[in-house]
Amino acid sequence: MRLFKQKRNIAIAISILVNASIIAAQGDNCLDEGNKLIKTGKFKDAVRILEKCGDDPASWELLGTAYFELNYMDDAKDYLKKAIEKDPDNLTLKARYADAFAYNKEFSKAVEEFRALLEKNPNSIEVKKGLAQALGWSKKYDESIVVYREIVKADPSDYDSRIQIAVLTSWKKKFPEAVEEFRGIIGSKLPKKVEIEARLKMAEVISWQKKLDESVVEYDKIIAMAPESVDAYLGKGTVLEWKGAYKDARKQYEKALQIDSQNKAVKGKLQQLMWVK
Repeated sequence: MRLFKQKRNIAIAISILVNASIIAAQGDNCLDEGNKLIKTGKFKDAVRILEKCGDDPASWELLGTAYFELNYMDDAKDYLKKAIEKDPDNLTLKARYADAFAYNKEFSKAVEEFRALLEKNPNSIEVKKGLAQALGWSKKYDESIVVYREIVKADPSDYDSRIQIAVLTSWKKKFPEAVEEFRGIIGSKLPKKVEIEARLKMAEVISWQKKLDESVVEYDKIIAMAPESVDAYLGKGTVLEWKGAYKDARKQYEKALQIDSQNKAVKGKLQQLMWVK
């Protein structure tokens, strides 16, 4: 009888170990699979897989990231907060947590979070950019520009921050100053993608000044540089509409649709011009 109990106890212990190994393997597999899905931009699938990991701290950061990318900011904040409690020294996690407030339009809270982070991490560019963005979205344009200028002073090749300064200047309705900011960026040795982004924004700001012909010229420059730019055709078409050149505007939208047949903005523009013969 005793021998039977011993064998039974050994069998139970082995069963427990096997089950634990299976659960651990499943956890590892779901984490690996979830991480791969996030890297390929399949965030909904990642959430579905990661929720099968159980209450695994290793899954919290990944779930927070996936929900963040899906724009489910309340869920993102919940998981990111749990992940931070487990890994309190992870600055990237804390910055993403603060960002979630900004994307959730809780701008004051986002600014508060970023200011607290910056106080403890005064040299973090990641935190400074987060603070500058949150300030800009909360319409504190001057404060945002000050932070972006600090970033650019430390690294003049940070073209994203330089573009943001120009954009914020245009949001202040200082259009000539904004255009000058853009021209200063374009005058630098830029990667093509960055130059196109700067030129697109500058062409739009020029149109806001009602300099429609000059804006069209700028869009034509972009099209010469990047004939595949849907935004350039869309922008040019919009300006041509403002000029009353509806047939020419429709041609621009048709060119854009040839590049991206599913573009909703372009389809909407063409729908509005159906009456043009």
